[in-house]
Parts: sequence; C-alpha cells; structure tokens
Amino acid sequence: MKKVLFLAFLLFLVFACGKREDSKVVAEIDGEKITLKEFNRELDRIPVELKMLVATEMGKRSYLERIIMKRLLLREAKKEKIEKEKEFQERLSDIKEQLLIEMLLRKKLVTNVKIDESEMKKYYEEHKEEFRKPPEINTRHILLRSEEEARQIQEKLARGEDFVELAKKYSIDPAAKTTGGEVGYHPKGSLLPEYEEEAFKLKRVGQISGIVRTRFGYHIIRLEGIKPPTYASYEEVKELIRQRLIQEKQGKLLEDYLSELRKNAKIKINEEVFKEEKGKEKEGSLKPEKPEK
Repeated sequence: MKKVLFLAFLLFLVFACGKREDSKVVAEIDGEKITLKEFNRELDRIPVELKMLVATEMGKRSYLERIIMKRLLLREAKKEKIEKEKEFQERLSDIKEQLLIEMLLRKKLVTNVKIDESEMKKYYEEHKEEFRKPPEINTRHILLRSEEEARQIQEKLARGEDFVELAKKYSIDPAAKTTGGEVGYHPKGSLLPEYEEEAFKLKRVGQISGIVRTRFGYHIIRLEGIKPPTYASYEEVKELIRQRLIQEKQGKLLEDYLSELRKNAKIKINEEVFKEEKGKEKEGSLKPEKPEK
C-alpha cells in the first residue's frame, strides 16, 4: 500500500512539474502572456528541414520575435475589424475550399498507396538505363601564377622530376601541400570548363597535359585514373524509385477517382451559353479596314 501511495505521489510530482514548465511565461505583450507551451507548439509547426534554424538559443530568440510581431499584427487586424470585410470573407472561403479538397485527396490517395520491395526492384531493372552513371576521371594538377612559371615546371617534368613533389613544392593550390595536387574523381560538367576540356582529352593514366589557363591561374594536369560508366546500385536509388512509384499510383488513383465522381453525378452543361459567348466574340471582333484607293 505504501509503495502504491509513493508511486502515486511521484506521478503527481512529474505531472505537476510538467504543468509548471508549460505555464512558464516566455514573453508578455501589454500583459498578454506567451507561455512556454504556446512557444513550443509554434516551434513544432516548423517544417523538419528548417528546424535546425531554431535549434540554437539565437534561433529561438529570433523565432520568438516573429511570434511577438505576429501577435501585434493580429491585434491590429482585430482593431481594424478585418474579419468583417467582404474581401477577407471571400478569400477565407477560397482557402477553406482548397483545404477541404486537399484533405479529401490526402485521405483518398495518400493512405491508399502502398509500395512493396518487389515493385521497386522490378522498376529498377526495367529502368536501369535511367540510373547509368557517366564515366569519371581522377586528375592531379600543379597550379601556377604565370605562364612562365608553368613552363619552368614543364621543363622539370621533362627532366623526370616527380609530379607529386613538384605540386607540393610549387603549386599555389592550398590543398596541394597535403594532396600533392590530386583533385579526385569527377564526371563531365563538375569541373572548370577549361580544365575539364583538357583533362578529358587525356587518354592514358600518367599522361600530362599542356599549360591550361583558368581564372585561378595556369594548370599542368596529369591523369590519375579512369572510371568507366557504371550503374547506380538499387540501394542508392531505392528512395527515388519509391517516390516515383508513389506519384504514378497517386496520379492513376486521382484519375480513376475523378472519373468515378463524374460517372455517379448528373451533370448538365448548357451549350447555348457557349454559343452565345462565341457569337458575342464575333460581333466584337475588329475587322481590318479596306485601304482607300
């Protein structure tokens, strides 16, 4: 019995503390309180991808300022009796209609779409060419300030000096000291155009380019490796396939649902209205005037 009473007392303390925390006042506007519970509720509405922006103390303070401004503006809107204005009521009606349709379609489409693993794997095999990765090359470069310096490095290379050591010693690329000028694997379209054009002309590993000028200076490039075209693995594109299949199924469901609604409804269209409108268009049309003789 004593044990039960003790547990009950602990639970009371937990809930009491929780309520006290929720009722903490974060800010006041002319006596109107914004509690911690209200503040946290506002934070929960932020989309997941933006939550990092309010993870810090500064972010939370900034968001609190937005809530305060929102409250001030809403208060002014009430003073001005904006809710009673005709335009507000019309727009509110439009928003309500859109929200009703959105929630109906979410109920009918989202909950009824199921995608299993076998469907995704089948899609992957049937559309494998869409997941083809282009060839990639790995290069190493020595970056110099002037064409004259680049020529001097070319001479050193011609005498058999080591490319990596020359990159570490002479390259103005900040990373060269540790990487020896290695750039890494890249497909076409991901490097500087002038650099890339010359780099992709190199056909065998160890081949060195001429002097290549870019906005950063003068490069001497060596081909380090070639990756032939490959296919992205199923695991890499699994989520992309899932989203595609969901969209396809939802599109089909929507089409069928709308067709069913039309089929089960008695719809009459007054074609005479459109004929009348067409007649008015003809009457109001501007005919080109005949030129005077």
